[in-house]
Amino acid sequence: MTEVAEHSPPKVTVLLPVHNSARFLREAMDSILAQTWHNFELLAIDDGSTDDGLEILRSYPDPRIRIVVHQQNRGLATTLNEGVELAKGEYIARMDGDDVMLPERLAEQVAYLDTRPEIALVASFIEYINVEGAPTGPWDTDRATPDEATIAAMLPRTNCLAHPSVMFRRSALRELRYAPRHGAEDWDLWLRMLSRGLRLAKIPKVLLRYRIHPGSITAIDKRTIPYERRLLHARWRFLSEEWSRGRFTKVHGAVFRAQMRTAARHLRNNVALPFLRGSYRLLTYSPLGLLRERARLIKVLDTWKGRHVFTFPYLSTGGAEQAHADIMSTVADQHPLIVIEGFSKDRGFAERYARIGALVEVPRLVHHPFTRRWTRRQLTTAINHRKNAVLLGANSGLFFELLPQLNADAQAFQLIHAFLYQPQGNVKHRSWLPLFPRVDRYLFVSQQAMEEYQKFLFANNVPGSEFGKLVFIPNAVHRFGEVRSHERTGLLFVGRDSPEKRLGLFLALADALEAEHPGRFRFTVVGNKPIDGHAHVRFTGTVNDHELMANLYADHDILTLTSSREGFPMVVMEAMANGLVVVATPVGDIPNRLDPSFSLVTSSVEATKVVDEMTATIVELDRERGRLQRMKGVALHQAQQEFDLTRLNERYRSLLMHPAS
Repeated sequence: MTEVAEHSPPKVTVLLPVHNSARFLREAMDSILAQTWHNFELLAIDDGSTDDGLEILRSYPDPRIRIVVHQQNRGLATTLNEGVELAKGEYIARMDGDDVMLPERLAEQVAYLDTRPEIALVASFIEYINVEGAPTGPWDTDRATPDEATIAAMLPRTNCLAHPSVMFRRSALRELRYAPRHGAEDWDLWLRMLSRGLRLAKIPKVLLRYRIHPGSITAIDKRTIPYERRLLHARWRFLSEEWSRGRFTKVHGAVFRAQMRTAARHLRNNVALPFLRGSYRLLTYSPLGLLRERARLIKVLDTWKGRHVFTFPYLSTGGAEQAHADIMSTVADQHPLIVIEGFSKDRGFAERYARIGALVEVPRLVHHPFTRRWTRRQLTTAINHRKNAVLLGANSGLFFELLPQLNADAQAFQLIHAFLYQPQGNVKHRSWLPLFPRVDRYLFVSQQAMEEYQKFLFANNVPGSEFGKLVFIPNAVHRFGEVRSHERTGLLFVGRDSPEKRLGLFLALADALEAEHPGRFRFTVVGNKPIDGHAHVRFTGTVNDHELMANLYADHDILTLTSSREGFPMVVMEAMANGLVVVATPVGDIPNRLDPSFSLVTSSVEATKVVDEMTATIVELDRERGRLQRMKGVALHQAQQEFDLTRLNERYRSLLMHPAS
């Protein structure tokens, strides 16, 4: 059925397919009708919508609007081809029902095509927006292809033209139409246009706001089909159709070369490497170790009577493991299940975890190709037998593997210690993002990490209305010491042997201070083995004894933290609780939560600046002993105010014992 409004022949047909986009349709319509170029018809084709989209279209009295109605859904490509046939305009401008045109879009694209008759199609830059219409950034591939040459070079590799931003000459298509069985029907059409010698261009200016939301085609494709597979499928369909018709051009050769590169990358990343990892585990994992883990898991699950499950990567000595123990202790009376999925460097927290709940270490079972599915099935079955089960994980792939299989009444909490948003990074967290709606709360020990995670969510088109499930709960300490004075100022470094702790910078600092002021300072490293060439530095190795660690804090004056990345480290809290001044790099929450009255933060994380600034700071504090003692007193007082264990216990107990309704 077609509803026609009579008007003069238009220069442009705005082709708007509509299918269940009522939520955003009015905003899209308003942006079209508000264009500064007025000589257009709006051809809106409702493709079997089941929402209020058709009513919204009919609510506009503008005579430029033509409405076509499908009683049943025919698919996007078929609808677009019908629109091309019905279009009256010399130019056809694509538009989608969830996007927004900028007012000058049609005017600028018409002017471009009018003055460049050799150009068949012109697109524009786009800006991504989220559900709420807030901008979330550019499309990188779009910005990397601002002209004909870069577009022609990029299209054989991947699409670089945003479909709803294009305007093309109706006459240029000739026999070309959208291929109905193609998922990437737009990219396929651009490649066929390019292979026939048609010239494609772009106005390097944002003329369209492109909305990404859970129901958009782009978002669905990203969730359901890996990127490399989408490329391979789209290119193969293009090549097979073209070659079956005897067409062979330079464009086809470029597409074939891109296909071979992608296929090689796909085979390496998704076939060869997983096969090699699986083979390595198959050959190196001890069968006896697997059997022991299997027997232990079966025994623990048979006797486990609680409903709380914690999944953590390790139980070695570290601040994160200390925080995990504190959290689990709040429900120790509920007999929680504690699953360790990785190989720990040491078992520093094994005894404490075992006192809290039913501890089971399954690093072989969860990674071995023959046992990983069985292990997940055993765990999910056990959890689903509990009413109102609670699952909490931290940096845990197992957590997200279990999550989709859990009953609807199970509560899920993800704990994040540190996070830094990286537009081209955060691969692991992006892979977990589709399960964001299933997680009830994201818990952060660092305010800065929570803010960075909000940036990550915003950039990935999660609406701000969902940010309420992000909760900041600071860690706590178990004991408070007292302020002491020492004849020689003691510098303490505490950190596990990991690159981000940058032990080398502390040793460089110790070497510089010892060279300038021999014998004036004491240097101690906790958590690392001795390193040759630093006779003036005392190495204690890993310290698991709480009394010994408390004595080490008491014997020093300054905690030195040289990390390149942190959240808000437990060692900083423990040092303050024992009356130590903190000298640190500006990472994580440190710049926001450490005050100059009890700490000194460097201006940068750059290695040379860190060593130079810390050297000057520590020498100055050593000269002003009265100031040093006052700062130590302020640090202790601040810790007593902020890091009280009672508050942490109350918050986690409430969270874990009262499932959301």
